[in-house]
Amino acid sequence: MARFAAALHQLDDWNREPNYLEEERLFRALGYMKRGNFKLAEAELKELSGVFASPPDKNAVVPLITRERYTKALMRRGLAQLRGEAA
Repeated sequence: MARFAAALHQLDDWNREPNYLEEERLFRALGYMKRGNFKLAEAELKELSGVFASPPDKNAVVPLITRERYTKALMRRGLAQLRGEAA
């Protein structure tokens, strides 16, 4: 859970919401943690650190997203629920 929180703090430091790659990794990691599969969550977060370390691909095609975006606020709420805090 600490690594997930650290990823959100990194986005705060950059003063931005996650891009679509980061968003998907964070969402999957949170889902794995909610199901108690912390090994898979750690694997997703490890992949996320690689995404953070690489420069953004300016030519990447953003996929068509037909759902609500997963913002930092939604991710924090999920983390708070996982920790048993009031969200």
